[in-house]
Amino acid sequence: MNLPKDARKLVLHDRLWSAAGRLAGGTGDEVLVLDNRGAPRSRDVDVCIVTNCTFPGGNAATTLTEALAFEAAGLSVAIVHCSIKSSPWKWNRVSARYRPVLGRMISAHWVERISCRTVIVRAPRMMMTQAFARLVPKIRPERAIFVVNNSAHSEDGGAIFSWPALHRRVADLDWPQKELCPTSPIIREESARDLAGTDVTDVLSERDWPPVLDEEAFRFAPHPRFGRPTVIGRHARDHPGKWLEDPAELLAAYPAEDPAIRVRILGGATAAARVLGRVPAGWEVLPFGTDGVQAYLDTLDVFVNFPSPERHEAFGRTVVEANLAGLPVLLPPRFEATFGDLAFYCRPEQVRGLIARLGEDDAGRLAYLSACRDLAVALYCTPSLLRRLKDGEGVGRPHLTEPLRAWRAGVMARA
Repeated sequence: MNLPKDARKLVLHDRLWSAAGRLAGGTGDEVLVLDNRGAPRSRDVDVCIVTNCTFPGGNAATTLTEALAFEAAGLSVAIVHCSIKSSPWKWNRVSARYRPVLGRMISAHWVERISCRTVIVRAPRMMMTQAFARLVPKIRPERAIFVVNNSAHSEDGGAIFSWPALHRRVADLDWPQKELCPTSPIIREESARDLAGTDVTDVLSERDWPPVLDEEAFRFAPHPRFGRPTVIGRHARDHPGKWLEDPAELLAAYPAEDPAIRVRILGGATAAARVLGRVPAGWEVLPFGTDGVQAYLDTLDVFVNFPSPERHEAFGRTVVEANLAGLPVLLPPRFEATFGDLAFYCRPEQVRGLIARLGEDDAGRLAYLSACRDLAVALYCTPSLLRRLKDGEGVGRPHLTEPLRAWRAGVMARA
């Protein structure tokens, strides 16, 4: 390949550091190494998405869905991988989940110039890196949307990024029409708390930018009636922050010895076993990759998600996935600011009573679930994304019609 001199230097740079990376432990099946040699270093596109593509979780799912939705609408897309890693041998490593869009991707240090109508920058920790600062002058957008898709605080109390510093960084960038958008009301409230008492100007946009899902990827198949036993569960990576820390509360939310309820977990339960001393005999625990998320959701009657109270959950894609699949969702009360009427809120000890109430009125439950799916599509799926991009729309609060709100409130009151 006949490359310019500066590009040949980058190839040599990547080869040397890739060799170092292989000595340090290779890549594995879940990691891809971007080959930037064939990627145009200068390009003109409609939408440029800048994010850290290292991890396979919710950010990857959102980035993929956004890119494919934009392209399906006739827009051209570039994805810039801006690593948060300081080691150069990691700069080209991306999650294998990005395989469908590899042809649109380029590593940040390879970019020469990208002109675009809109740049979407997601991942606040990445926004604060030197790698991003070096990238900024090379991107020429007509407008910029910065999405804060995670909390500034980790479960152990450590800092992931600083809200005052992030507001300053966005305010100081020489890009036109900048918006700093939280991904949910919970993140908006956190920003306000962390800015309180400082002299930093709040530049947060009035609209949220929640994750986007592909509604076609989830089959709406609510159960006409609950099974006997009723199957409950949730899917998430096996991390301590995804589980309640009190053994009694954990077993109240996910009962182990109730013959009327069966617990089925996707993603592992090692962290829960550390809390309980074992995985309860009445739980069925499945690894990711068994049959896929849709097949798993088809087996559930109720989606129950009670993470650690110390976990600062920015949004929770799995909740919307359950809505799209036709499952009633049970959550702790702190999630009501984000999901509104799309879920039922209770304490762990109220889970069994709420499940029993839901099983008493099949007609009411099915009508409610159908409305929840329609509302989730309107707020969080690809049609909403395109309206946000084209018309500058905000995302409304998840409110159902008054009769359905009254039905839902009645179920929670009797739990």
